[in-house]
Amino acid sequence: MASTAALIIVLSVANGMEDLVVGNFNRFNPHLKIVPQEGKVFSIENEQFSILDLENIEGVKVVEQVLCDLALVTYNEKQTLVTLYGISEHYPKVSGMGETIIDGNFNSETQTGVVLGAGIAGLLGIELNDFVPLKLYYPKRNKQSLANPMDAFQVRYAPPVGVFATFTPYDEQTLFAPVALVKDLFNYDSETSFIAIYVDENTPLEKVQKKIEQLVGKQFIVKNQMQQEALLFKTIQTENFVVYLILGFILVVATFNIIGILSMLIIEKKEDISILHTLGASKTLIKKLFLTVGSMIGIFGGLFGIFIGLILCLIQQYFGIITFGNPEASFIISAYPVALAIKDFAITFCLIICISVITSSLSLRGLKNSYLTKKY
Repeated sequence: MASTAALIIVLSVANGMEDLVVGNFNRFNPHLKIVPQEGKVFSIENEQFSILDLENIEGVKVVEQVLCDLALVTYNEKQTLVTLYGISEHYPKVSGMGETIIDGNFNSETQTGVVLGAGIAGLLGIELNDFVPLKLYYPKRNKQSLANPMDAFQVRYAPPVGVFATFTPYDEQTLFAPVALVKDLFNYDSETSFIAIYVDENTPLEKVQKKIEQLVGKQFIVKNQMQQEALLFKTIQTENFVVYLILGFILVVATFNIIGILSMLIIEKKEDISILHTLGASKTLIKKLFLTVGSMIGIFGGLFGIFIGLILCLIQQYFGIITFGNPEASFIISAYPVALAIKDFAITFCLIICISVITSSLSLRGLKNSYLTKKY
């Protein structure tokens, strides 16, 4: 019971942590992302499909073109390398990035201001109200000067108007700017780095992804949110496997107590065993009796453990009893997150049944033939 309850609680907390991390990353990434198979940019005007074709696919809600590349940013003699994203005025709302603003605003309609991650803002010491613009540097693609290295860069100025926080590594490397400003800095006309697709909530994402793949052809890759963060999701899956392995092993060790319990029970009931055998009970029937007892011990103990784990998880989920410590500290959430998953209960219950039956069978080795024939 205790091992099963611990298994349910730990898996539920792990699920809560996973949902928190994945949710923050997915807030930054679009539902689907179309990137070229080769090269950094492409022009939609030169392709066999159009933005209208993408918008006409059933389930597609919004299509956004985004231009991005590495750029150097300086502010008050401090500098850092960032990934500069050129976005439209609709992007903050459709992507949900507007909800991540912690200072200033995410209004790109002015076509001048930039919004940067909290990590960059802290590194550069950004002050939104001091009217000091950021200097954006990008290498000139068609002209290089060895005499004066600064002539090899395009330079543009843009005031910081907002700071966002997704609590992911993107906060330390991302800067959003109006697409017109970014195209001017990069010296592009109609080029795009990727196309962001946002899908209706009630539409199966896999179905939309397959339709887009058929439309764009093999020259492009269509990635869902899991494929956009492949390393993150592989790491999470590995962590979940390790959690199952460790806690499953603890459950196995705990369930092996059934061997000791049944062995002692067989010794205690040896007179009854002999009487039952004398009355006509076969050795197989007597083994089934003890196998049933051992299985009931494990299964009922596991069921009680699942029930206790469920109650404790629901209490934590709705009331947040166990917190991260200091309530004045700056955390994303104040209490440990909990997410209940049916698969965890199903896997745990199946594991309990298997282990209970196996350990009960092993304990029946203590049923000696002498107990069946000896007279007491």
